[in-house]
Amino acid sequence: MVKIIFSPHAKLQLVERKISEREVIETINKPTKVIQQLNRRFQAIKIKVRNEKKYLLVVIYDEALLTKEVVTAFYTSKIKKYL
Repeated sequence: MVKIIFSPHAKLQLVERKISEREVIETINKPTKVIQQLNRRFQAIKIKVRNEKKYLLVVIYDEALLTKEVVTAFYTSKIKKYL
């Protein structure tokens, strides 16, 4: 099983952006869409509803053999841009 870890930067961003680790893990495990950015860097995207509005949770992570390290995560309302 792949282990999901969080970089120090990602942990700070999650606190500032009020995103839970559970939401990030759910997005990585059950994404709406995954885009490969660089060799081992991926973008997992999941449609979410917050305050009765649709948003995307975008999670950027680096993938190694047995780990996925979260680099950052953010919510966006620009659904067409990412999907």
